[in-house]
Amino acid sequence: MLKAQLHSLSFKFYFSLLVTLIFVTTLSLIINADTLNIFTAICGIIYAFFAGAKKLICFIFGIMYSICYIYIAYKTNLYGDVMLNLIYLPMNVLGIIHWKNHQNKNNIVNIRSLNFKNMIICLAIVLFLTILYGIFLEKINTMFAYFNSFAVIAQIVAFYLQVKRYIQNYLLVTLANITNVFIWFLIFEHSKENIAQLLNMIIFLIIGLYYYFTWKKSYNESLYNC
Repeated sequence: MLKAQLHSLSFKFYFSLLVTLIFVTTLSLIINADTLNIFTAICGIIYAFFAGAKKLICFIFGIMYSICYIYIAYKTNLYGDVMLNLIYLPMNVLGIIHWKNHQNKNNIVNIRSLNFKNMIICLAIVLFLTILYGIFLEKINTMFAYFNSFAVIAQIVAFYLQVKRYIQNYLLVTLANITNVFIWFLIFEHSKENIAQLLNMIIFLIIGLYYYFTWKKSYNESLYNC
């Protein structure tokens, strides 16, 4: 299974992944980030790359990332992120099952796109739940309650869309990543050991934008070939 998952990926993919991992690890070590933060960042980056490449192996690294990040977020009082990753754990398992049943002969997942009506519904759900969840997070003294709320809700909906193989997951992920970069930058200003997580969020943002256009191009090509 592992050999099949790693097959058909380009040299460019592996080179970009390696360079990104070396950059984050080296800079984190220079600033004396702790081992757990670095390991978590590595798992997150590998997940993001393989998810973008439409390989279900991404969810294995997603599980490891969520387990580690739960602890990191709890220590930082980002309780919204704790709850988010508790939800991510079973969703990663569902992702493995669902993607396994929708792969082509190259073990690459077939993708699809939401229509305009369903996109509006998703955005409305995100905004409504952001307000409700933000009120809850504020009451339990979560840092950056409403920003954290939006990032969490957007990522949950985006992850569901990713499991279901919809291109638009990357649009929501990008909005959530912008919010997370802002949050972790403010945290980094007070605690330099969190540099790995800040870099991770910046890389997630770049990867999310890149793979949105990659998935969109792939989807358009599949329509043309049909």
